Amino acid sequence: MHRSRPWARRVRAEILRGYPLETVAQALGYRSDPDHAARWRRAGSVLSINRFMFYDHLRAEGGAGAVELAVHALGCPRQIALDFLAELGRHSRLPGGRRQAPAPDRDPRWNALRRYLVERRGLGDALVELCRDLGLVHADRRGNPVFVRRNAAGEATGIETLTAAQQPDARGGFWMSWEPDWPASVILADSALDALSILSLHLVPAMRNGCAVVSTGTVTASIPKWIQAWNPSRIFCAWDATPNGDHHAQRLQDKDTRVVRLRPALDGQDWNDMLIRDRAGEPLQTDDRPIG
Repeated sequence: MHRSRPWARRVRAEILRGYPLETVAQALGYRSDPDHAARWRRAGSVLSINRFMFYDHLRAEGGAGAVELAVHALGCPRQIALDFLAELGRHSRLPGGRRQAPAPDRDPRWNALRRYLVERRGLGDALVELCRDLGLVHADRRGNPVFVRRNAAGEATGIETLTAAQQPDARGGFWMSWEPDWPASVILADSALDALSILSLHLVPAMRNGCAVVSTGTVTASIPKWIQAWNPSRIFCAWDATPNGDHHAQRLQDKDTRVVRLRPALDGQDWNDMLIRDRAGEPLQTDDRPIG
């Protein structure tokens, strides 16, 4: 069940997918249309680009992210598209492949934070290092964890911490997925720590291709618009096993038929509690009983 993860490849795909679509389009031979600011043209293809989304008017096809655009324009497998974007990054000011974390012995705050997340909170060591390589987790000056919130395109919008009361951010949240594909399903968690705990527990929904695990900062009365931008086909509501979590999960399910409750097995517990118990060898199961 706890299979190894190609997390180094995940770092690469995450960076490449976030390339600006206008830059990628130009590298693919498109030219900006002087009469339409969001339109790009080349022989046999006319693109409209809206932030991280694109649509080809002549081929009636669209998608999201730089990797999908390269696959679309080159008509090639995903790996060739990744190689193309990596080469583009090496010959431009794009960030692909040049991010390098400080050496561990030169960053004592990170060493202490990594030990805390792995030894005290039970997170997988490779997952924590992946978060660092992606720039999603760092230590503040006191050594406390800081989690980076992002929008649907993967652009930073703010931070989340363990020590301060969190408020929902309409612009984005902390999120991760194991796959480079655009999310087809989403797991909603209370916090970034719970989101990482769900990934560490290898829950069945999180193992599926194209599933993103998202921190909403707290329970919310509706699906945030930035998550709706992904247009996921299934939304797993994985808030804490508390009356408040159950109540708001029920409200979401009443509004949206895509919502399914994914509940920690023990009342009053969250997913990090479940992870710590799992690491201690306690047999645990998720509680996926219907709401109501």
